[in-house]
Amino acid sequence: MAVRALDVDPEVWSHALAAARFVPLQQSAAYGTALRKRGRSVRSILVESDGRFTLGIQAATRRVVGLPLVTTALRGPFAFDGRPAPAPEELRAALAAVSGPWPQLLVVSPDFDDTADARAALTTSGCREVMTSAAVARLALGGDARALRARLDQKWRNRLVRAEAARLAVDVTRGGAALDWLLNAHERLMRAKGFKGLPAGFVLDLLASSARRDVFVVIAQRGKSPVAAAAFLRHGPTATYLIAATEAEGRAVHAGTLVLWRGALALQESGAHDCDLGLLDTSRSAGLARFKLGTGATLARLCGTWTPSWL
Repeated sequence: MAVRALDVDPEVWSHALAAARFVPLQQSAAYGTALRKRGRSVRSILVESDGRFTLGIQAATRRVVGLPLVTTALRGPFAFDGRPAPAPEELRAALAAVSGPWPQLLVVSPDFDDTADARAALTTSGCREVMTSAAVARLALGGDARALRARLDQKWRNRLVRAEAARLAVDVTRGGAALDWLLNAHERLMRAKGFKGLPAGFVLDLLASSARRDVFVVIAQRGKSPVAAAAFLRHGPTATYLIAATEAEGRAVHAGTLVLWRGALALQESGAHDCDLGLLDTSRSAGLARFKLGTGATLARLCGTWTPSWL
């Protein structure tokens, strides 16, 4: 097996990702650009095996007095063809390339399901686990709108029917006033509920780093008053459910269900293959986990966080 790792610029990285099966948000070109705006040093590595791209990894480095201190790859590396586990030699090449020439701590959270094969590949490549696995919800967008609706959980579908009967005005926009309302409402929700999510400034950086056609802001209104909204970002073949907020009036008629559904339809129409609904925390946010899985999304438990012991 002929394996080589290529350090590529953002334009090449973005072009290459269009051929991948699934691209996590944190590995997208837009995410890398947003991190660069915040002063991070970002490297994007493509691993080529026998003439085709097999793995990708994008990592950001924190520096102290100009020297690299820690490099982190969130949801990376990932497999271009959706393989359940990488070849150890490919994985080792990716990690060696992204770490660079300077001594530093490298921490990766691969986007591989938590299987014996994935763990064996990481161990064989010289990595040790430093944090246990997390779970995410992946919504497949294949088929048409009827097929997507048929995959909904019955209770979720019933809430959607009630939301549709409420005759809310729903629009899919690219930003503007709908995004402004959503960012303010989401910040209020985080303060009130005491949870951490993507900060408004970083969301704006992400969207500004993306093509306008890849931004989807869905807002539901009663009259002229917004009651719920959600933002989605498409990156390559994949999309991500970024943030959402629902007012009390919207919760009463399940408006959050409606904006997620309309967002999924818009993404499906755009040609996206999957929508990443984000992390699942069944212990602290069981209701939110049920909400995400009720869409017909599958639960994927990732293989944890690792660091190469040979660096």
